[in-house]
Amino acid sequence: MRITVDETTTQVLVKAYTTLLLEDFTMQVGRRTARIKKATVHWMYLNGGWQIDFVHVWGPVIRKSDGAESSQHVSEGTRPAGADGSAYGVVTPQEIVDVALANTPDWIPEINGTTYPRTAKLKSSL
Repeated sequence: MRITVDETTTQVLVKAYTTLLLEDFTMQVGRRTARIKKATVHWMYLNGGWQIDFVHVWGPVIRKSDGAESSQHVSEGTRPAGADGSAYGVVTPQEIVDVALANTPDWIPEINGTTYPRTAKLKSSL
């Protein structure tokens, strides 16, 4: 797992990344079918808990002619069903979401208070 913290004066955004290695998992990506071998889950710490921001999936395209893996690969950012923007792209398969949620980061960030006012409209504002 990799942890990063991006911050400005009063806005703090904490992110974590978890990589899942998958075996024999296929999914439709656009008009192609791919065997997904790796899914990187991008987490965001919001409102006191970890939430999936998006999932990056990667794997070889399966040829329609013989069902074998081709030399082409898919590399696609996906969003869980119902998440902001999920209607405009590829939706993360529920199986990947379930595995990700069963393995949420166990690190809880400790964020110091500030005398500056909170900007409620910004999701990264504390």
